[in-house]
Amino acid sequence: MFVRADNIENGQIHPAVRKLMLVNAIRSIGQGLMFVVLTLYLDALGWSTVAIGSVLSASGLLGVILAPLIGVLSDRYGRKPFTLFSELLTAGCALIGILSTNPIMLFIAISLSGFGKADAGSPNPFAPAEQAWFASFIPISERGKIYSLNNAISFFGMATGAILVGTIRIEGYNFLEISSYQLVFCFIFVLSLVTTLIILTVEGEEAINYQGNRDEVSSRDKGSENNEKKSRQKENVAILKLAAINILNGIAIGLTGPMMSYWFSTKFGVSINLIGGALALTFFTTGITSILQAKISHKHGTVRSIVFVRYIASLLLILLPLLPSFALVSVIYILRTALNRGTQGAQQALSVSLTRGKRRGFASSINIFSMRLPISIGPYITGHLFGLGALSLPFYIASGLQLSFAYLYGKSFRSYDTSITLQTSSK
Repeated sequence: MFVRADNIENGQIHPAVRKLMLVNAIRSIGQGLMFVVLTLYLDALGWSTVAIGSVLSASGLLGVILAPLIGVLSDRYGRKPFTLFSELLTAGCALIGILSTNPIMLFIAISLSGFGKADAGSPNPFAPAEQAWFASFIPISERGKIYSLNNAISFFGMATGAILVGTIRIEGYNFLEISSYQLVFCFIFVLSLVTTLIILTVEGEEAINYQGNRDEVSSRDKGSENNEKKSRQKENVAILKLAAINILNGIAIGLTGPMMSYWFSTKFGVSINLIGGALALTFFTTGITSILQAKISHKHGTVRSIVFVRYIASLLLILLPLLPSFALVSVIYILRTALNRGTQGAQQALSVSLTRGKRRGFASSINIFSMRLPISIGPYITGHLFGLGALSLPFYIASGLQLSFAYLYGKSFRSYDTSITLQTSSK
């Protein structure tokens, strides 16, 4: 059985897409919880900033190693099994967090699960399989919009998770001898079991051996080996170009994102409830901008909308270490992050549309590889800089990198918007 992407007509969303969006929302709640709590929890356990940065980096590196392999295998054997396994793995890692404070066990659990990285719904390192599966239900012309809406759902979920932190009394509270920090792992364990059950009900699995798609006719149907070679070369050039540009953005994200809770606490001495509230507002606002991005992308083009927003967000990043109060920094951080990460869905839409359907998992895996590797390096660098007292330098470096990313992204892929417009108008 295969699922055709053209099943979405007249603005209707395929039932499988709705279920995968629900999985994304539930998963994001747990990620929002963990993003606020994890670095503070490890700090409370006596971990150094270098150790905290190292475990976040290790998690990213593991994802970098596994993502390309999973992407290629999912093209061949189907995407559902890998997406399902990712939820079971998260549940297992959450169980370790519930039962143990042993540094080695926690290091393993965090590395395997990606806890604390604010992946916004992404089942890293299994994201290539899920993104390719998700795209198989959506025609090319609708991907910018649907992926942006899915991105919005991710951040609404993370906002919910960050708000829930405020309902848990972190200090001095125990429930059945499990600390309140570890209660977060309990939440994630339950949520992962729920998402596993939902994925089991999703119908419509596909692999290369029986894939069909009206929008992406395979070169095999063309009956030309020469066309196949030319198509692959063209796709490979586009994928590698995107990967090279992504490195700049990945380093910038790794330098700032994973350590924000620690930075807020160290620089301003604010409580975890204030940090959770600020991050919740950030995620909620990002969800709103993702919805706006879906409309802008559909009307003005995916690439053009990404570049314009990214320029503004990069300039705002410079202000963060310069402002004197937590309130002012929170406002700028919320606005900047909402603009920056609100483009995430549109960027995913571009990455899965650079190839034909049978290579979509491969394309997604290279895109994720090029992001995750530099992201994984960032926290390690930031941990060292913070340890030296250089609390501002990571933000300045990140701003310069993201300005460069915006410029090169627009220059390299501006023709993509034109090609999509032509494809849509020819139907």
